[in-house]
Amino acid sequence: MASLPSGAPEPTAEGYGLEVNQSGEIEADENNDTDSALGDSDGLVALPAFVPASIDAYHPPQTSASDTTSLPSSVRNYTYENGRRYHAFKEGEYVLPNDEREQERLDLIHHIFRLNTGGPLLRAPIGKNPQLVLDIGTGTGTEWLSQFRVPPNVQFQVDDAEADWTFPVNHFDYIHGRTLGGSITDMEKLIKQSYKHLKPGGWLEIDECEIWPKSDDGSLTEDHSMWKWFDYLDKSSTQIGKKLNIAETYKDLITNAGFEDVQDDTYKNPLGTWPKDKRLKELGQWIALGTHEGLEPYSLALLTRVLKWDRAKIEALLVEVRKDIRDRSIHAYFVVHFCYGRKPLDEASAGAPAAAS
Repeated sequence: MASLPSGAPEPTAEGYGLEVNQSGEIEADENNDTDSALGDSDGLVALPAFVPASIDAYHPPQTSASDTTSLPSSVRNYTYENGRRYHAFKEGEYVLPNDEREQERLDLIHHIFRLNTGGPLLRAPIGKNPQLVLDIGTGTGTEWLSQFRVPPNVQFQVDDAEADWTFPVNHFDYIHGRTLGGSITDMEKLIKQSYKHLKPGGWLEIDECEIWPKSDDGSLTEDHSMWKWFDYLDKSSTQIGKKLNIAETYKDLITNAGFEDVQDDTYKNPLGTWPKDKRLKELGQWIALGTHEGLEPYSLALLTRVLKWDRAKIEALLVEVRKDIRDRSIHAYFVVHFCYGRKPLDEASAGAPAAAS
């Protein structure tokens, strides 16, 4: 089981992120050095690397299986590319690896989301006793589910979330998704399917971080390697129809699908230790680590498969991006979105769009 790197701060009731709707700019620490947001080396915490027996393209024998498959039988099939392990289920559709190193990163990202909320796993007011919950793209499945205190009859399924769902209509009390950008071709359809399969009064929540960082003082510019890297990711993911930077679209998509009481709670998460505020400085350290650990997995598949780069060209760019991450004179931050809405108790009076059926 993947474990969180030691030294991570515990979520508190106040949370660590700066709420965008209530606060202005993040004040920078004028006493900062220019460098070493991650320390003297490339990484603050050394995460274990996964090294397969062969890094050549390897395709294990496939077994016949139904479209919806239980976890134990399906996850044994992998493919290896550029030294990383990937799902073989619908091979090539998901651009991120699924090896141990990636699982470590996903658990770190889970912890960062909880730092923003002050500990709670969700923002939607679903009540104390939801009976049926669906988590889309559950990642490692260890942190979110165990902390949600799910009943013992939890089921893991490996399936295509974009296919037509076979669940009953009006079935779930709560549907949750997180960091789905880059893995979904038709987010509008996914949200409408969620509407269809939620009970009246049920909640949909999607949590996502904007992948393109911002800076209020203009210290992050198009000339920085970090900016260029995000631009390459945005272009390549858009080219294959699975755009990464979609967090800002959720509120409109959820509203247009017929949901009520739609909220989009947004938080600034600094990249690095440049903020003056102690809590934001600590959060920024972990954001920097999460970004650092995401450089390779996000780059390898997109930039080799789509932009046809070789490994050497990718590594040369990432060397410069790591320098930007450590540079405290760049006052960059990400915006994290917690977007949620309720299916009306009376769908007819709410005028839900016919396309949601």
